[in-house]
Amino acid sequence: MTTALVHHPRRGLALAFIGGFALSLDIPLIRLAGSDPYVVMGFRGFGLALMLGLYWRFLADRSAMPRALLADRDFITVGALSGLNNIFFTLAVFHTSTANVVFILAFNAMLAALISWPLTGEKPSSPTWVAILATLVGVGIIVADGFGSGNLLGDFYALICAILLAVSLTLARRSGKDLSLAPGYGGLVSGFFALPMILWMGSMPDAPVWLVLDAALLVPLAGITLWLAPRYIPAPQVALFYLLETVLAPLW
Repeated sequence: MTTALVHHPRRGLALAFIGGFALSLDIPLIRLAGSDPYVVMGFRGFGLALMLGLYWRFLADRSAMPRALLADRDFITVGALSGLNNIFFTLAVFHTSTANVVFILAFNAMLAALISWPLTGEKPSSPTWVAILATLVGVGIIVADGFGSGNLLGDFYALICAILLAVSLTLARRSGKDLSLAPGYGGLVSGFFALPMILWMGSMPDAPVWLVLDAALLVPLAGITLWLAPRYIPAPQVALFYLLETVLAPLW
């Protein structure tokens, strides 16, 4: 049975902004690290799981969390989708241009709006639709010069990533629960997926400090805030804050 949905716009918007801002540094740090995709995937996955485990142990407010995390269907589903998202996002970054990745991921908000209404009963407002369409136009203008320089496989990975984000944010919203730890479970999924490739052909990053910073600070911060935000605001509104990465990543 779905928990009654909570509406706390200020809290939800603040959380989504913090998460989107932290995530805007993700791709630049991945590029600076100079590593192969599976090492990046492993660092980000296991780092996320470790840091969110420490957060759960020492800092988390557990009152709104599922009592038994690994026995909760919403936690497992959203966590697994988060792990798959990490896999496809990392592959997209390494297999197509940054312009293609950020443009395709911009459709996350529109996809979330389309599936949110039937799954949660929340009809996206007119201002939300206007914001989504305006951001798509803006993103198109920003990346117009670089778009098309990637390849179809990487673009496909980015599209899958956008779909996974939209679905998982909507399911997190529908649950009404605090699923801020779900990305930690997802980190284990993506980390163990990458582990065989790391052991077989992985190499140390050229500048591991950037990858450690990304995995230990930015990705966990974004994970906690962006997956807690749907408890307070609709999924399409949370998805819009992923576009901060599109706007700020070129500046970084």
